[in-house]
Amino acid sequence: MRATLRLLTPRLQAFTPTGLAGVLTHPHPRPVLIALYNQTLEVLKTLPQHSVYRQSAENLTKHRLSIVEAVAPPGAKGYLNERKADGKPEKVHISELAIHFQKTLSELNEDLYEGNKKYAREQWEHWKQFYEEPEQDNQLLLEEELSAEQVEEIEAKVGEGLIEEIIEEGWSELKCAEAMKESQVWEPLEVVPEEGQWVAFERTPATGASA
Repeated sequence: MRATLRLLTPRLQAFTPTGLAGVLTHPHPRPVLIALYNQTLEVLKTLPQHSVYRQSAENLTKHRLSIVEAVAPPGAKGYLNERKADGKPEKVHISELAIHFQKTLSELNEDLYEGNKKYAREQWEHWKQFYEEPEQDNQLLLEEELSAEQVEEIEAKVGEGLIEEIIEEGWSELKCAEAMKESQVWEPLEVVPEEGQWVAFERTPATGASA
């Protein structure tokens, strides 16, 4: 039987409306999610292993990372080989993406449409902490884009709405992990509460009938 090639549907053009107010189509969702999840795991490693937050956040992040990594775009192996040939690690670090998005979002911020400018400013708030001025102008080579079907597969398996919403949730989880690290919430309280201070009022059965 003659083999047939399934034609994959291209995604919407980058930065076009998704249908959700203020949310534009993300240009590179897969590498961004992978970098976000890896960065979150690095932060979580600095928390004590007995931390319940670390344990639950690690499990969720690793699960979602495995979902995203399993959906590979065309030419994924060739792309990894190119990075190796250039002496770069297989995984794109979040700081590499920050350099890429600094340029991309700067160009978007010059758009005539005010909604695009607002989106660019909001997105840069995520990236700016990871941005370092590059020593030389090397353009980041990114992998091929996912098809619409592949994006839908990730969305269905994660179950948190559009992939753009999943990315925003990833940023929130990273910031939460950073806040937990900074606050050192696992340390003993500076002021020890009095005994019974946090015990809620409880209903107790009547001990005897009223007269």
